[in-house]
Amino acid sequence: MVEQHGAEEGGGYGVPTELLDVEEVASAIVHVLSVLVTDHEPRDEDGERVVLTVSADIDRGGTGIAAIDQLLKDKYLGFDDRPRARWEVEAEFKAIATLAGTLVGSRQRPDTQIVGTSSLEMLVRVENEGAVPLTQNLPAIRHEVPTPRGPLKVTVGPPSAALLLRLALRRSGMEWLKVLERRALFDHLLDQEKRRGMGEGSVARISAQRVLRMAALPRLLALRVDGPPDSHPDEWERAATAFRGRLAYESDVVLAPILDVDRLEGSSQPRMVRQLVLRAPEFVEAIRQETPTGAIGDQLLGDTHDMDVELSERYVRAIAASDPFAAFMGYYHVLEYSMVDEWFQWLRDRVTAVGGVLERPADIRKAAKPAAQALGVDQESVRWSELNGLRAVLRRHLDVRALATDLDRYLTGAAEYFASGTVPFVQVPAVDFGGQADDAALRTLVADRIYKVRCAVTHSKESGDRYSPYTDELFLGREIPLVRIAAEHRLFPPAQRL
Repeated sequence: MVEQHGAEEGGGYGVPTELLDVEEVASAIVHVLSVLVTDHEPRDEDGERVVLTVSADIDRGGTGIAAIDQLLKDKYLGFDDRPRARWEVEAEFKAIATLAGTLVGSRQRPDTQIVGTSSLEMLVRVENEGAVPLTQNLPAIRHEVPTPRGPLKVTVGPPSAALLLRLALRRSGMEWLKVLERRALFDHLLDQEKRRGMGEGSVARISAQRVLRMAALPRLLALRVDGPPDSHPDEWERAATAFRGRLAYESDVVLAPILDVDRLEGSSQPRMVRQLVLRAPEFVEAIRQETPTGAIGDQLLGDTHDMDVELSERYVRAIAASDPFAAFMGYYHVLEYSMVDEWFQWLRDRVTAVGGVLERPADIRKAAKPAAQALGVDQESVRWSELNGLRAVLRRHLDVRALATDLDRYLTGAAEYFASGTVPFVQVPAVDFGGQADDAALRTLVADRIYKVRCAVTHSKESGDRYSPYTDELFLGREIPLVRIAAEHRLFPPAQRL
């Protein structure tokens, strides 16, 4: 889960390696609080807690240059929407250690989930547009799910402090993730000052847990399952899934787990905005000076050209898809469109190369028998199948080196990811663009991998490999660049590509 084509996008292709040491995580938690309240020199109080003061860096001066520090302080003091009191945020060392232990114990789970001794909490979103917000005007809703060992308690509401920290502590280098808003915290403090009649110079104290809850983005929503002490996380997950299914049935509200910490707005596919990577300085200047809005898209780097209407619509719809399932299948439909024709043309070309003639029958499958006889091969090796059709499409249209370049340019770590050949919901071949395989072999491997993922996604037989909605969503999203770029090679002639 390393970084992907720029820090602003996040996500990525790899394995989490952070959150290993409780002491380091505890320090990272204090750092999150320091950034949030702007106090990078918190004080130790009685060896029991750390105390941070809101906006302390501004008051004490952080640059060491008196004139600049005074200017910053005067500007801050001139704001009308700042807290007037001296607000101290306290965090008990024991509480920090407990939170750090929870995060370390959750490191094998997605970055949007935490697991406790008898609880599982996951970030969710109300997915279906137009659904009534689940917690509208309520702090949380609670249900009980009966089990032989006692009830499991399901809560839907704001994330806990531990989950918020799990989101804030990014997997790569503990980088800061903006899931906490300083403005939201300020608004809460101002409201408290108004309620208590506090003014300039007053002193008040607030717990770190409350600060985290008040600063959380209001759109963040979590589902938590608390079970009996002897229950297991698998049981909690099953209870959460059953609850979401019943909720959807009775209320038409779909709670979708968010599995990618970098895509809190939805589990969309990785973005490839090619202009942002390829545009030259003069192109940037042209956008700034000559276009109506100065926005990306006002000018195009390449020439427009005619494309098949149906393929164009499928491609555009795939890019617009907000979930990996729709995106993957949208791109696959582009490749699927001409499979029969491409396969027959490939077969005809082989027969022609040995001096034969192959006529196209009404039933395309019947072309295999005369082709096999002309080629002197087993009929099974040249029969029609969707996989052979996909291989034929990629054999004609896919530029393997351009595919490898695109993956490396837009999605850092993607080439290594595809070389590993690991997908949790289906066995796929490794596609190592830097290995010994030639382009023909790589085209076959790309086709086989796309096809295997497609079968796992579209089929749901209990006895076979299959994709589990939401559970495997993040992993399916990582497969999308391969099928997307292949579809683009089918759509855009080489001269039209960037």
